[in-house]
Amino acid sequence: MTPILLTVGGRPQFVDGTHDPRLAEAAGPAVLLDVDSVAEDDSNSSPGPDSDTNPEAPSLSDCISAPNRPLAYREAGADWTDIDFEAADHWVQMGPALRRRLGEDHLATLDVSEFKVATNGGSASIITNNWVHSGSPRVYRVAGRLREFVTTLGELASNR
Repeated sequence: MTPILLTVGGRPQFVDGTHDPRLAEAAGPAVLLDVDSVAEDDSNSSPGPDSDTNPEAPSLSDCISAPNRPLAYREAGADWTDIDFEAADHWVQMGPALRRRLGEDHLATLDVSEFKVATNGGSASIITNNWVHSGSPRVYRVAGRLREFVTTLGELASNR
């Protein structure tokens, strides 16, 4: 696992896990992602905790677009909140365009086909803590921890 910390105004930086002091210093909004899932082709580089100036560190836009696994988020003035496996799985399964769209608008709607991709073929009649639906034809919106994560990520993107 290679965690990367995203904060307002700061360049994404590799951190040394959840006990890295930089996490405590990140007042919020902030997001912690696992970038191992997309660093397959960069296997020759292994960033360390002191690599916050590493030119290999992905940009915020790259972090949002790529299927990086979200680990935790911190809203302004709040404590860190872990992201459950289901919400993290849904984020990873989304395509880059959908992740960018949700980063720009946490209230964006998904049609049934987008919902099925995000939930790995989940039944459109099954709603988890991470989704709400309305209308006919059905449209979906993120909810719960997934929505809080997306909202925090959107705040980071809008403060660039």
